[in-house]
Amino acid sequence: MHKAARQHYLLTLLSEKGQISIAQLAATLAVSVDTVRRDLADLERQGLAQKNHGGAIALDVAAMARKVRGNLLCASKQRLGQAVVAHIPAGSTVVLDAGTTVLAVAGALRGPARVITASLDIALCLSERPDIELILLGGSWDQRQRLFAGAATLAVLQRYRADIAVLGACALHPQLGLSASEEADAEVKRTMLAISAQHWLVADHLKLNRCEPHRVAELTEIHRLFIDRPWDELDEDSPVIVDVIDDDISGEHYE
Repeated sequence: MHKAARQHYLLTLLSEKGQISIAQLAATLAVSVDTVRRDLADLERQGLAQKNHGGAIALDVAAMARKVRGNLLCASKQRLGQAVVAHIPAGSTVVLDAGTTVLAVAGALRGPARVITASLDIALCLSERPDIELILLGGSWDQRQRLFAGAATLAVLQRYRADIAVLGACALHPQLGLSASEEADAEVKRTMLAISAQHWLVADHLKLNRCEPHRVAELTEIHRLFIDRPWDELDEDSPVIVDVIDDDISGEHYE
């Protein structure tokens, strides 16, 4: 297998497994441990992977460029987007956060609906939909995250009220809740929750059991969580409604 193809496959394995040992990777790829180490060193230099405890390797999701993150778990994100949209009543006012998983929600959204967002990608996705009333929040442009943030964004956002806020997750922890890697992003997320009656969160399994520096919300503040795999670490007594989405989109539902 060519080096580029092998490294792409390594990233696919890591996205599916979350983390995996060097020995397991070598056995799966039928190559030497030294070859895997060299490939992983290249991926580390690119900010795509990081060494973990016990010789395991995991994706460094927070450090990834947005374009690279967008290529991970595409099918799972599409299924998550369809599952979220299935629960949004027609005519709702929905606040959509930024991120590739929430972008999948926007792509599957059925009108009529009113959408408030700070994400340029989501605005472009919905810009030619006659059944969607689109409100794009302005503010300071964040080129890396492709969203608007800052004081102006918050001021405009606070003028609205929404039925549902659909947030993406930088990191989600069973005890520490939802957190974000950037302070400005965390502030926008908190305000989206504050103006909305229902708080929904959609996340793939790479975001679970992680924590970033800036607090967004406790899990008790989230009403509904859409994820692509069962979350074993979540307290069984948690009040959040969890929808686990499987391959046929029907999902597993539990409270």
